[in-house]
Amino acid sequence: MRLALLGVISVMALRVLLFKLGRPPEGTEFMLVHFLALVTIVFFTGQGMITGDPSTSFPDLMREGFKSAAVYALLFSLFLLAYYRWVEPDHFHLRVEELVARGTADGQPEEVIRPRMEKFFTPFNYASMTFFTLLIAGGFNALAIGMLHHKVLRKLRR
Repeated sequence: MRLALLGVISVMALRVLLFKLGRPPEGTEFMLVHFLALVTIVFFTGQGMITGDPSTSFPDLMREGFKSAAVYALLFSLFLLAYYRWVEPDHFHLRVEELVARGTADGQPEEVIRPRMEKFFTPFNYASMTFFTLLIAGGFNALAIGMLHHKVLRKLRR
């Protein structure tokens, strides 16, 4: 868990730093950072388990890796909720305005587009989608890295 906390704090700091530098990441631009953080967290969680007990089972490796990834996903999603409410509160309003302008330029009526966009583009929806995406990615990482530890890296340690 300590590794997940360290990882999420580092990624949060990077996100705030990018905002302060005037280059806040947009949409999926930041997903590579999340993927690398998840891989690192899950890998070193498994590595620590095998170092502590070389006979650790595959389900235990996978479970602990997924727990660490879930903690990362939950904490980062809570951070996003706070970030878009207090640090960058205009983000979704500006995004909705941009999409409404684009839609009306394409000939769609504003009274149809605006309510849909305002309902969808909210800090809660964005944080929820990020949470579930990170959770799924963490699950796949836990499976793949758990298998790597169990089948390959354990044999290299002997």
